[in-house]
Amino acid sequence: MLLVALGLQPVLPRLPAGADNTNASTSAPPPPPPRSLPADLGALLDAQPDGTSDVAIRVGERRFCCHRAILCARCDYFQQRLAGGSFRDGLQGDIDLPDAEPEAFAQLLRWLYTGAADVPPEHARAVAELADRLLLPQLCDVALEVLLASVSAEGVVEVLLWAAGAAESRGAGGCFGVLLGALKRWCVCHHGEVRRVAGASRARLAVEAPALHLELVDAAMDAVARDGAGAAAGAGDGERKRRRC
Repeated sequence: MLLVALGLQPVLPRLPAGADNTNASTSAPPPPPPRSLPADLGALLDAQPDGTSDVAIRVGERRFCCHRAILCARCDYFQQRLAGGSFRDGLQGDIDLPDAEPEAFAQLLRWLYTGAADVPPEHARAVAELADRLLLPQLCDVALEVLLASVSAEGVVEVLLWAAGAAESRGAGGCFGVLLGALKRWCVCHHGEVRRVAGASRARLAVEAPALHLELVDAAMDAVARDGAGAAAGAGDGERKRRRC
C-alpha cells in the first residue's frame, strides 16, 4: 500500500513457466502407457475374431481364431502343420488339436503371442503336457514351476505319481525328470507333515509306485538319522564345554 501511495508500481514475483496452466494440466488425463510388441500382440489376440485371423484351431468345443504367421514363427509344431510340412494342414482353415484342454491351449496361445503366461495352478499340469507336446520347453518349465510352487502335503502324492509317469514316458529325463527330483526332495523335507495329512494317498503311492515309495521312505529315514546325529553331536559339544568350565 505504501508503494502505491508513493506512485510506485510493486514488483510482482515471476511465476515459473507453465504455472498459469496448472489447473489445466492437473485436470488433463495421464498419457497412455508406451506401446510394446507383447502388449500389442496380446491386444490383437484378445480382439479375436476381428477379421484379421486366417486360421482357427479347434480344441474340444472351443474354436480359437489365430494368425498363421505368428503361430509358425513362434512354434515349431505349427510351423510343420501350417507351412506345408508333413501334416499338410497348410491350406485348411480349421485345424483340430485333439487330446488337449481348451483352457491349457488358451494359456499356450497367449504365450505364443506375448511371450508370457499367467498359468493358474489348477491348469499347470495340462499346460505343461501340452507345451511339451507342441515343442515349447520354456512354457513347460514355467508351468512346472507353478505346479511345484503350489504343491501341498495333502496333494503331493497325486502330483508325484503324475510327474513319475510323465518322466518315465519321456525317458526319465527332461523337465519332467527335473520336477520329479524336486518333488522327491520336497517330500523328504516335509515327510512328517505328509505322513500326518496325506491319508490314503500314501497307500496309493505304495501300490502304484512301490519302488518310488521305498525310495522316499529310505530317504526320509536317512534324513531323520542325520538330524538325530547332528542334534547328538551338538549336545555332546555343549556338555564338553560345560565340563571345561
